[in-house]
Amino acid sequence: MDNLNLPRILVVDDMIDNIEILGSILRPDHEVIMAMNGQKALQLASGSQPDLILLDIVMPGMDGCEVCRQLKQDPATARIPVIFVSARDEEIDEVNGLSLGAVDYIVKPVSPAIVRARVKTHLSLVSAIRQLEKQNIILQDNIRLREDIERIARHDLKGPLTVFLNAQDMLQAAGSLNEAQLQILNLQTRTTRRLMEMIHHSLDLYKMEKGTYELKPVEVDIIKILNEVIRECSGLASAKNINLCLALDGMAVASTDSFVLIGEELLFSTIFSNLLKNAVEASPEDAEVMISLEKDPQAKVSITNHGQVAEQIRDRFFDRYVTYGKQRGTGLGTYSAMVMAHIMGGELFLSMDPVEKTTTLTLTMKTAGGSA
Repeated sequence: MDNLNLPRILVVDDMIDNIEILGSILRPDHEVIMAMNGQKALQLASGSQPDLILLDIVMPGMDGCEVCRQLKQDPATARIPVIFVSARDEEIDEVNGLSLGAVDYIVKPVSPAIVRARVKTHLSLVSAIRQLEKQNIILQDNIRLREDIERIARHDLKGPLTVFLNAQDMLQAAGSLNEAQLQILNLQTRTTRRLMEMIHHSLDLYKMEKGTYELKPVEVDIIKILNEVIRECSGLASAKNINLCLALDGMAVASTDSFVLIGEELLFSTIFSNLLKNAVEASPEDAEVMISLEKDPQAKVSITNHGQVAEQIRDRFFDRYVTYGKQRGTGLGTYSAMVMAHIMGGELFLSMDPVEKTTTLTLTMKTAGGSA
């Protein structure tokens, strides 16, 4: 076997017989290099970078304890595991050795089985640590790549979306628009503006997961948000002949009603857009999706649709990437809604009525000043 592929072990002892004994135990499965004094050991450790060091404690001049201390002080050798090997078996020696940074302690005369077992264990740990470090580097690279892609996407998408934002002014300047056409343009402008805000905040979910997102809570009228979301989903609902209903404390919402919660407008808009879109997609044709607001005893926003969540994903419904039966589903809609709810101090719950065959997603939140 090529020595380049073998773990390299540095054996340090002032007695050549002891080195030969350890060498015979470790070969041919390991590449063995040797030093008969502390200074040579430090040179070899720095130059050869062994995977493991077997170090005698009692040596003339620089003893094993001083060698270990200097190894651990040098960044180039500090992470090389050291196993002390010594005829001194008093407990105080083992404690002192481990306190210097050694990982293990073997007493002379050595047992071949013990030497092999200890060496195998610590080499395995070294290999595992190196693998974790490589994975961490890959993870950090992936995070940076993800952030770069997000920044590029935000930059590249803003240009075309700006055209949509300016379209209303250009068309109005041209004249000859009826009221229905103006309403469509207004909806397009509002939707495009919200999409630009979502692109601008495309890294927010990642920041929330990392705990670095800075929430800027204000009073938000949820009825206003829900009316906008309903308008956005009206096309999808009409295609399935689904009726979208909005009620406050069991009554149809009036134009003067308000339902104020504390949080961020964009986060609430994203949560309800995801949940309502999912509810419409999961509903059978000719059905109804009910959006219910309740003030007491706790502020609740519930979205109920006919149809039930597949049993295969009920226990993992809010987990990342969990989806079922949707060809283009990402499994991020309900997950991101749950994360955003938590950021604002809310909770998101799933419940199902086996009799009515309905599914309800409920967001509970604090109202402004404790009441709506």
